[in-house]
Amino acid sequence: MEDTSVSNGGVTSSDVRGQLSGVRMRTPKPGRQTPKSGRQTPSVHGRSADARAGTAGSSRRHLSSAGSLGIRSSLLLDRAANEFDEEDKAKFDHGEKLDDAMEVFTRQQKLCQQTTRRASVEMADTFGHDTESSTAERKSFAARRRSTFGSIRLRRRTTLGLSAIALEEEDTASSGILSDFIDRGKAAAGASGMRSEDWFAEALEKSDLYKEDHIENLKGVLFVEQLSDQMMQSITCESKDRGMFLPTPASVFKRHAKLMFAFRRVLQMIEVAVENLLFRRRLMTNPVIHGKESAQERKARMSEFYGSYRPSNKGYPEKVASASSPKYSMSFDLSIQRNAINGMKWSVDAPAGSLVHKHWEKEQLLTKDGRPEDPLGAGRYPSAAMKSGEQRTLCKEVSRRLEPLRTAKRQYFDECHKGQTLPVANDFVAGHSVDFKSHGRIFTDAELLAVVGMLDRSAGIEDVDLEGNGLLTDKSLVPFLHTLSSELLSPVLTSMNISNCSRASGRTVGAAVEMVRSASNIRSLNLSNLPIGTQYHFAVCQAIGAHTALQTVNLSKTGLGNSSCITTDCLTRLLTNKNVKQLDLSWNRFDHEEFRHMGVLISQGGALEELEVDGSSAYVVGKDSPAGDLLEALALAQSLKRLSLVANRMDFRCGLVAEDALETHPNLKSLVLSENPLGSLGMRSLLRLLSRKTNALLRFDSEGCCHGAALEIQDNASVNTGAQIFSFTNPGSKYNLNLQRPYHRSLLRMLYKTAERANLDFNQAFRDIDYSEAPYSHPSKEHGIWQVARSGQLSVVFSVEAQIKSGVKGIDDSDFMGFLEAHFEMTRFRADMNKITALFAKWRELSGRELDQQIYLDALAKDFNMTLPYLAYLCKTAPGMEAKVLVELFPTLPCDAHSRYLSMLNFPKVQHFMACYPQMENLLRFNAHNPSGHYKLDLGNCCDFSVAERLILLDRWESVVNDRRGRVDTSARGNHSHLRNETYQGKPLHLRVKSVAEWSLPEYDVFETDYMSSYRVPSDVEALSDALWEDLMIRMYRSPCRPVDKIKVLRGISHDIFITSMHMRQMVGYFKDASDRLEACVIFFLRVLDMHNMKKFRVRFANEEEVNCLRQRLGFATFFPFLQPENATFSLDFAFHDQRICANMIVDLASREKMGNIKDYIFTRADGTVDNMTMGVPRGWAEYDKLPPDGVFKCRYVCAPEDRKVEHRRKLAETFAFWNPNFRDEDISWWTGLSEVGEDILDLLEFFISRYSHVNQAFRDIDGGVGQNSDANSNGELTLREFQNGLRDIGCKKFSGPNEQQRIANIFRYLDPGAEGSVSLNEWQILDQLWKEFDLSIREFVQFLVFAFGDDLYEAWTALDDDGSGELSEAEWFEAVEKIGYFGPARVVFALLDGSDDGNISYDEFIVLEAYKKQAGS
Repeated sequence: MEDTSVSNGGVTSSDVRGQLSGVRMRTPKPGRQTPKSGRQTPSVHGRSADARAGTAGSSRRHLSSAGSLGIRSSLLLDRAANEFDEEDKAKFDHGEKLDDAMEVFTRQQKLCQQTTRRASVEMADTFGHDTESSTAERKSFAARRRSTFGSIRLRRRTTLGLSAIALEEEDTASSGILSDFIDRGKAAAGASGMRSEDWFAEALEKSDLYKEDHIENLKGVLFVEQLSDQMMQSITCESKDRGMFLPTPASVFKRHAKLMFAFRRVLQMIEVAVENLLFRRRLMTNPVIHGKESAQERKARMSEFYGSYRPSNKGYPEKVASASSPKYSMSFDLSIQRNAINGMKWSVDAPAGSLVHKHWEKEQLLTKDGRPEDPLGAGRYPSAAMKSGEQRTLCKEVSRRLEPLRTAKRQYFDECHKGQTLPVANDFVAGHSVDFKSHGRIFTDAELLAVVGMLDRSAGIEDVDLEGNGLLTDKSLVPFLHTLSSELLSPVLTSMNISNCSRASGRTVGAAVEMVRSASNIRSLNLSNLPIGTQYHFAVCQAIGAHTALQTVNLSKTGLGNSSCITTDCLTRLLTNKNVKQLDLSWNRFDHEEFRHMGVLISQGGALEELEVDGSSAYVVGKDSPAGDLLEALALAQSLKRLSLVANRMDFRCGLVAEDALETHPNLKSLVLSENPLGSLGMRSLLRLLSRKTNALLRFDSEGCCHGAALEIQDNASVNTGAQIFSFTNPGSKYNLNLQRPYHRSLLRMLYKTAERANLDFNQAFRDIDYSEAPYSHPSKEHGIWQVARSGQLSVVFSVEAQIKSGVKGIDDSDFMGFLEAHFEMTRFRADMNKITALFAKWRELSGRELDQQIYLDALAKDFNMTLPYLAYLCKTAPGMEAKVLVELFPTLPCDAHSRYLSMLNFPKVQHFMACYPQMENLLRFNAHNPSGHYKLDLGNCCDFSVAERLILLDRWESVVNDRRGRVDTSARGNHSHLRNETYQGKPLHLRVKSVAEWSLPEYDVFETDYMSSYRVPSDVEALSDALWEDLMIRMYRSPCRPVDKIKVLRGISHDIFITSMHMRQMVGYFKDASDRLEACVIFFLRVLDMHNMKKFRVRFANEEEVNCLRQRLGFATFFPFLQPENATFSLDFAFHDQRICANMIVDLASREKMGNIKDYIFTRADGTVDNMTMGVPRGWAEYDKLPPDGVFKCRYVCAPEDRKVEHRRKLAETFAFWNPNFRDEDISWWTGLSEVGEDILDLLEFFISRYSHVNQAFRDIDGGVGQNSDANSNGELTLREFQNGLRDIGCKKFSGPNEQQRIANIFRYLDPGAEGSVSLNEWQILDQLWKEFDLSIREFVQFLVFAFGDDLYEAWTALDDDGSGELSEAEWFEAVEKIGYFGPARVVFALLDGSDDGNISYDEFIVLEAYKKQAGS
């Protein structure tokens, strides 16, 4: 048995989140410590994963570096070095030595400025990356010798009390992988002082590999990396100031360093083990190389043979061997040791090791001195030389054994003379061998008959090989076989091969059957490629089955199976022989039942070790290959060591059957499946089978198996096509199984194995069972095999939620990354260490076969967990394939940023990294801590597929969490899913499946979806300070990143921060396009602490279309304005679960506050008829079950302040949006958006702002009149007439015109939502809410100008008035503010500044903003 284990295995995955598995590091010397397998590597905060899971609710938990390329392992090491106290440093510098290499490595890390680069270069060398020369490295280190947080110097300025930050950029280098590539390139080019972005842009422009538009995208990658790093630096600084980073002990740093050296050692061990395995295979599989017979040797041998041929009395001259005739002989050579007669040796005329010498050696006809002939025969050796009696005795024995052969040879010559044919110098007829080896010698009938004539005189034949003698017919073969069947010769015969004697017929077959029956000691029989008629099949199989000595049988291409009526009986007779060890039935024809019967017979016991059934499937297009039935039945064939099923039309279905059946096979070492369309899916099954420790498989041949039918599958739920795909990582799906098919039975068994591994209760794992032969009962195991039903149609949903509940323990509900790691560790396949060399030896075998290598990588990418040394080995052993290896296997690495960073060092050049970046971007930018957002994924791309897979797993995890917490289902379709608006191939996914939980993720085409997490902000976290948030916004504003790239940066850092509603409001104002604003809002929506003030940023989405888009993406229930639903409009489709919930909440709230609060309602039924609801909105809708199942309901909600039921609103928010209810009523900022009211109300508000400091002053003037006794005349309420007269008294002429009274009446009705006919001071506060929005919008604009242009507003005016005209019209104003990058409510500012109402603003009007600048600072 081949030994494939790698010695010295044992460092566990827990040291660095699964980066290394099963590899033991060097045995420590006494007194040294090694990392314990159970310890968890601290995160970037310096805390262990266990600690983080236990305190996931704290603010520290959200400051990890995952999801950002800019924060890498370098930041961990930098912080570790920065935060050592003096005692720690002393211990670190002068503590116990690890080994010589570790001492060097430790000294290299003492300076925190050099930590990052030295670690990356060390790992680059570890993984075989070609680094620059040491001089170039030193230049690179010197160029980067700065503090991690020193790349940007911040100059704080205070203007009007506002904290602003001006950035003076020294260098924009960051700690990302691209920056490493750039720094090495700069060092090599002697341009270390050049700015990174300038050098990178110049390098791209010089390269002819990229188009101009592509170059801009590549530049964006660098800008994203820089911006991400800069923003994380600011966040980290504030987090340190707040004490949110715990000091990292020196032991963590040392352990990381030790692991880096362990990676190198593991890589070296893998290389050695794989090379040894491949070398042993070459030695074992290469044929024996015989010595080549020289021309002189052949001439001497032929002369000796034909020298004995004396055809007399036939007119031919008699040939007499003369003394001068060349002989193939040996003679004494006494010249070597003349005085040592006992030590004399025979010298060989022909060199030892020649063909003839090998034959004699095999037949044990050599003397002890290596003599191939006896000295007494023909007197060829001088008898005087035979001094020793022992030598003479030995020579006599040799002569005695060769005498029958000489006699037979003389008989052969006579037979040739009789048959008038020339003798053939065969080793057997020449007397040199007892084996008749004539493979491909093209014997004629006459020549073989001559041999038949000499058989009676010979001592017998042991091995007959007539393969390939296509000229032989029954005329010679029948006598030949009959002669061998004689009592004299048959006991001697041990092997018979008459393969490819194509002119033989039934008589020869009959003679062969007789010969088999009589040759009791025959061990090998080869009848392949003989035209055996159907009438002889049973006889042949019966004779073989009854034989007691046969061990090797070859019946390939003999027509078995052409007559299905007797094939089963033939197989039964044939396989009753329990002594046969090798059986070849290739190139015959067997159907499903015959293959199954064959497998059952083989599994019933016996000694069969090798089975070949190549090209024998009676395949029907569109159906399963019959070979699957054989594979399924071989699960109990324990003696089988080699199985060959070449060219049997086996696709991925048979691959899964093979994995299922052979998973625990104890002896099968070799599996030959060449020329089968296995494709990527089949290769996955075989690689999983090869990597399991529960079987003995060491290799499988898959040449020509790169093509498969996986991409041709159009419907994963189709029973007719059988396109049910088993995913080892995510088996949760709905399965429609026809249990008459082996593939579906194996798939069902794989599901039961999955449930067994996860210790699942079958009733929980298998739900929604529908069985055509009900009742369905779960199978039991016999002999380690699940005995599933073999008939009927079964529809079942395998619940991944049950797998999650049972297998994922100790993970905090909000620790999404921890869940993914635990789930992948549980479900993804990790190759056993005893099989890892076999797995990589397979990779080496595929060298030069690019298509085969591609499906090998694809198979690993979908189901395997890989480590950094494994990835490095694959890259190192496939020059030119590094980019493909890294792209395909990137999803298999641990999710932490350190592993990703180090893995990308395997890219040979920056060009390779940039070429692969677009394919890897979605996975690189995927933030598992905060997955909310929009995704458009190409499932044919392994990285995009991995993102889709993670989203589905997180969806199931959150479903389990919500169920455990008793939360209400607020999904769009009532299926507990967090995925919304799912489409596949451009069509809604719900048309295919009810829920994504029932969907088997395909591997082609485009999947698009929105994800909205049910994560909620913990109660003990803090929002970023306003100063830091302004810092981040300034950095984002000044960054050269495109808006779409800024969104990527925000997504990457979103999990590290919490914000307020005002922060959200400020951020969305930095984006021009609605799509970018919406995406930013979705990303940070669940990071807002004061969600009760959501309306502050909600009003920034003035367009109703944007609001509806947010509802669709976030969820109607999630984005419902629970505390401030006033003025909100709704259009609800009752076909969706969450929209029905919204209608239920609206009616429930109105029933408690006032039913008249629901305005402008209308209901459109599903058939298109309109119901004006003249009787009002049904109160029964306050109960969810009484809502109609379909139709569209539209309405608007209003409410007077005195009618608000805040406590009930709070309860609704807690129930349906999972808000934290622990906020006070006074914490709520009542707000109204400018877009919620009409133009007339805004005009009135602008009038009040220009004349009053608060709206209450305007109320008193209108109510009591203008003058000294105004307060005395006020009664605290306004009627419509009082309102009209009061506006006239205070000089408001905004509404002058023919419809003045109507416009004022409309304003009054808005201020009187309760329709009491009067407006109280409390109701008048609606204008105060508008006032606050108006005022805040102006102050935000002024703040933006200060950020962009500094304190002097004249600089801002100069930028706005770019034509120098001194005035800005309204159109010019909108164009100018958009040009400078402000995308907030510019209309409000213009209305304020245009005090003259002439439609233009001048600098004198613009300078009014100085007052708001002072207010902003107060």
